[in-house]
Amino acid sequence: MKVNTKFIKEVKKYGAFDISACFNCGNCTAVCPLSAEDVSFPRKMIRYAQVGAEKEIEASLEPWMCYYCGECSDTCPRQAYPGEFMMSLRRYLISKYDVTGISAFFYKFPWVQNLLTIAIFAVSLIFFLSYTGDFQELAEKIEMAFPAYVTLAIIAYVFMFYKKTIMDKAGKMLISFDFKNIWETLIHGLTQKNFSSCSDTDWTRWIAHLLVMSGYTLTLIISNLHLLEPLRIHYGLFDISTLLVFYATFAILAGGFVMMFRRVVKQVQSSSFSHSTDWLFVVMLFLIGLSTFATHTANMALGPDSDTVSILYKFNIAVEMAWIVIVVPFTKWIHIFFRPMAIYLRNLKKEKQLV
Repeated sequence: MKVNTKFIKEVKKYGAFDISACFNCGNCTAVCPLSAEDVSFPRKMIRYAQVGAEKEIEASLEPWMCYYCGECSDTCPRQAYPGEFMMSLRRYLISKYDVTGISAFFYKFPWVQNLLTIAIFAVSLIFFLSYTGDFQELAEKIEMAFPAYVTLAIIAYVFMFYKKTIMDKAGKMLISFDFKNIWETLIHGLTQKNFSSCSDTDWTRWIAHLLVMSGYTLTLIISNLHLLEPLRIHYGLFDISTLLVFYATFAILAGGFVMMFRRVVKQVQSSSFSHSTDWLFVVMLFLIGLSTFATHTANMALGPDSDTVSILYKFNIAVEMAWIVIVVPFTKWIHIFFRPMAIYLRNLKKEKQLV
């Protein structure tokens, strides 16, 4: 195998680590619960990176199994930060699954994504505030377009993920209909089960991630199915819609606050390094939760005809515009699909004996 010395330099653009300092002592593998007799984790990925085995890394599922508990980085005698390296690999792989190349650009130049997000939000809000037609009807059309846009992005990503990890190896399409595989995929997707496999499980981080995931998934359902019409309907305190909004808001704000606080204080290894896209993800989620809650509570207190409700709702939709168009398809949010899919594809490989 020809050594590609440029590979580590390329991956370093996606995070903060120093794998070149690694002298292959094996401490990271010894403490990692994902390590097994047939899987030297994360040592295998480190060796691939050191020799520049780009194709092997792109065909690997291992980076998506890691939940960055930080134990490997804590025990590394060379401060190579293998945990952050795995995080960087995930960003790198997202860029490789993205056929548009936009993800790679945003990860390397995150300030561009930040500026575009602010610009789309500002332009959308200015347009919405000056709109003289039926904004509730316009919002419905916008929210109906969101699922189509996001679904196209997800299909493209998932296909490239599947192609690089399965099709390129097998030379054909392989699918598993095994119920155990499908069930395990769902469990991992809904509960992020791998968090609990760490010897010193960070339950605060697990709960925060679970809250954010469940809260945003619920918000996405509410938005995409257009279950709220705050400019037409006067909601009550005990309406089903209100209870759903209250839970989604609590989950997003509580989980998001914990994430941001931990990234500020940096007391644990998993929060020691923060990419700009990580901050954008949490801040935008926080704004979505806050604006949804503000709109709904204003609706309950003032009614659907209130100018305050109209302004808050327009702010909420403007935030969602920037979130859906710029953040969702290109950076961190897409993890929600890759992690459970990696479980499914790992079991598929075992079932089809694709080594």
